[in-house]
Amino acid sequence: MSATSLTGCILYSLAPQRLGQFYAELLGWPISDQQPDYLQLAHQGYELTLVQVPAAIAARIVLQDPPLPRSDSPCKPLFQVADLEQARQRAASAGGRLYGAEREWSFKGARVCDGVDPEGNVFQLRQPLA
Repeated sequence: MSATSLTGCILYSLAPQRLGQFYAELLGWPISDQQPDYLQLAHQGYELTLVQVPAAIAARIVLQDPPLPRSDSPCKPLFQVADLEQARQRAASAGGRLYGAEREWSFKGARVCDGVDPEGNVFQLRQPLA
């Protein structure tokens, strides 16, 4: 049994394995635990857990291609990356997208940009400035 981290984020997903692969490719984080109903990535004390949406709820969810951002959610996961342009390319090749450079902004010593994962969850990436 492995120890759990003290901080993290839980996202409910229609396909935790697929969404886990997206975040593993986007962030370069290893998959630390994988079960039929969830997948977990861990990096430097932070856990991202992707949990299977219950069947009764999943039956009411329709995803579009490309996925529409779920902008009505009160939460947005935040991750630090070394390079936003590289992350933009990784997001696209893994089935999601990071918005273009024209939508980046500066915040607390970092370049910041939002993106959308393959299920429409909005996330934010921050690249520290030198």
